Amino acid sequence: MSRHNTLDLGNIVIAKLIPAKRLGVPHTEQDLIEILSTFNYQNVLITLSRINLLLQRSIDIVKDEDNLKAAFCQGIILNAIDACPGIRDDFVFSRQGTLRLLDKCALICDSQSIYTNDNIKGRNELAKAYLIVNGFLDTDSSTLSTSEDEEERNMLVNSIPFQEYATNEAPQVYTKHLVVRTEELLRLLQEKSSVPDIDNIFFQKTGLTLQDYQNLVFIIVSFYWNLSTEDIVQQNPLLLTSKSLFFNPNGHSDDLIPLFHKLLPLISVSINDLNNKANKYANFIDEFRLWRDYPILRINENRTICVDFSFLLEKIQTGAFWLIRKWVRGSSDEGAFEDLWGDVFEDYTSSIIERGINSQSSSIQERLIFNPKYDQKPDEECVDAAVCSDDTLILVECKSTLLSAASKFSGDFNKFYNGAKSVKKGIEQLGKAVQHLGKKDRNQRHVVKDIDICKIKKIYPVLVLSDRLLSYLFMNQVLNSKFEVEVQKDNLMGHLEIMPLTVLTLMDLELLEPYIHDIPLNARLDEWLNWLNGNPRIGFTAYMHDLINKEQRDNQFMDQGFAQFQSEVQRYFLETGIS
Repeated sequence: MSRHNTLDLGNIVIAKLIPAKRLGVPHTEQDLIEILSTFNYQNVLITLSRINLLLQRSIDIVKDEDNLKAAFCQGIILNAIDACPGIRDDFVFSRQGTLRLLDKCALICDSQSIYTNDNIKGRNELAKAYLIVNGFLDTDSSTLSTSEDEEERNMLVNSIPFQEYATNEAPQVYTKHLVVRTEELLRLLQEKSSVPDIDNIFFQKTGLTLQDYQNLVFIIVSFYWNLSTEDIVQQNPLLLTSKSLFFNPNGHSDDLIPLFHKLLPLISVSINDLNNKANKYANFIDEFRLWRDYPILRINENRTICVDFSFLLEKIQTGAFWLIRKWVRGSSDEGAFEDLWGDVFEDYTSSIIERGINSQSSSIQERLIFNPKYDQKPDEECVDAAVCSDDTLILVECKSTLLSAASKFSGDFNKFYNGAKSVKKGIEQLGKAVQHLGKKDRNQRHVVKDIDICKIKKIYPVLVLSDRLLSYLFMNQVLNSKFEVEVQKDNLMGHLEIMPLTVLTLMDLELLEPYIHDIPLNARLDEWLNWLNGNPRIGFTAYMHDLINKEQRDNQFMDQGFAQFQSEVQRYFLETGIS
């Protein structure tokens, strides 16, 4: 990416947006309503879905932005942009802006209107709508100003929407990790699950097994994954078309069609129900709850369209979690399910670390200790996992919380942090473990078998979390400040150096695994912390992206797991008549 007005942070690319007022375009809420109320909403929703798919599948976002400008910003708008050097390279189109417009169109567009964006005037009007929404999105925030006067916590919560919707992970990589992770989590759930019986709950509510659900979602994901950018936007002429865009749930075998009819109510909304659903979710600005719940739009019984590829991908794993959680809420199974999910998350996280440690060469002396307990209190867990060498100790806490949209987008740090209760608990547990193990007073010090604290020079606290936004800008720095409050260093042994908190997501840890086969985990953490020192507001995800760019390594577990899954799904496809 060469443009000066983009902030490239590995898997996050945030661009400066052009607001309508910079071009002299009327830009009130009423102006937006007047534009959109004339459109036929089926037509404009299909167009916006196509733009959104392009933005999410983009390999060259600058080139695609230029193509979109050429297609939609013709005449006066394009001339005004080209005539202004200060905004010539700024962006009109973004995923967040597209989702905002999708929400608005579902609310106010006219289903009976014959006015579409299939002509120059219609496309220009849609471009004006983008420009108005860009002003609503607060362009100053989207540039992520790093003014020293602005508090980091406010910067964190204010930047969450832009980071959430600017994340641009390669669909192939993200899908591979999501699918293999889900397979492992399902396996662990089924091994552990007796009360509550997750498979039975899911089947009773849907008529689908969890495996059916995953396979069916993956069929739809595969359809959109295999679309080329040329399928999404034809380059000559630069017009959006409907070629190859629609998934037909009835275009399969007689055995599979009834299963799709059971799946679609879980992940899709019909064009006829859209307005009622949109009104129900109208107050959830920047949460896009409508499209999170229903990333598939049903035009008719034979035509469905993916509104948002990322939200569809999330249905593979987190979608099932939220469904089960909703069904057990208020029942006797609610607490048991929360505990079960936490145990499974912890086991999966530990298995990643274990594979990395077990693959290390014999010259690397790191040991993994699962659920270390205190000798004085054998029923009390120190941390979820510990990695110990001769003179370093890594303490790992795993928290499976998926943040609600209300917590993410409140704009208030206290609401955000209080909504992440298990994150708070994890930080407190890490601080408590450091205090117990490292107490200066030997009589107050807690002991863990196989950890000789007198030989340890460095302790690395590590918090592994589920929601990927917890590895975004500012997050590590802000959560580390919370951790430091928990550690009273004056009461610790003098030779101990307590390193800053490292915040990882599951994706970060999965990507890191092949990079600790020949280099100790503590050395990678040192490398990351040195890197963080020069980039204090960056998250581990950006560090991993930098590391991968320097040295690409195969992740055998992911590759083999995905190949096995593909083989099983291919067999499932053949058995159900899918080519």
